[in-house]
Amino acid sequence: MNSQRTAVKLGGRLSQLGNMLQQQYAIIWDCCCDHGLLGMSLLQRKQADKVVFVDILKPQMALLESELQQRFPKSDYDWQVVCQDLREVRLPPIKPQLFVIAGVGGNKTIEFINSLCAGMPELPFDLLLCSVHGNYAMRKALMNQGFCLRQEQIILENKRFYEAIYVTKNAGEAIVATGSDMWDFRQAHHQAYLQRTLQHYRKKAAANSAEFRAVVDEYERLLPGALGSEIKDKVVG
Repeated sequence: MNSQRTAVKLGGRLSQLGNMLQQQYAIIWDCCCDHGLLGMSLLQRKQADKVVFVDILKPQMALLESELQQRFPKSDYDWQVVCQDLREVRLPPIKPQLFVIAGVGGNKTIEFINSLCAGMPELPFDLLLCSVHGNYAMRKALMNQGFCLRQEQIILENKRFYEAIYVTKNAGEAIVATGSDMWDFRQAHHQAYLQRTLQHYRKKAAANSAEFRAVVDEYERLLPGALGSEIKDKVVG
């Protein structure tokens, strides 16, 4: 089989991220792309007119560009490799655009969000985010920048929890700092994720009650009734 027609193989987390997308884009930016698997998958299924791969790792980006040249010839696909910090990339005034930022920490993700908003103040765009931690603060940053929710999911991969958040600058559902649509407490791993999150913020509140006690209260309000009491007892105990 021709290599360029071989489907890009994604793990569970990246597959779920790609499946969340609800529209076609003029440009999709695969930011901090590493091996570029998600971007290649979106390129292959023609999710955008053009896919731009962005990362600061020169050796990795050179390997990615070589693979793209072999699998996705420019005669059939429009792509670009940019070896640069996302905060320094010149952004074109084209819409609609989507920026995918996955696999980096919450603080770095917030920096990218604020930089993109400063660089495109008059142009609405979408974000698909999957931070490795710091989701509460990241959601607050999205709310402050005027984003609305399109979709959100809890992802469990290799015993690690992630929040996948798909947001837009256009009109939509309000973002909730603790999450809203993603929770389904009929599922055991959703209960486990809330327990883990509560444990994390209770430890922070023990050291800094003024900053984190309210965050704990917000997460505790997610579960009503017996299930909420059970989780609270487990965390306190």
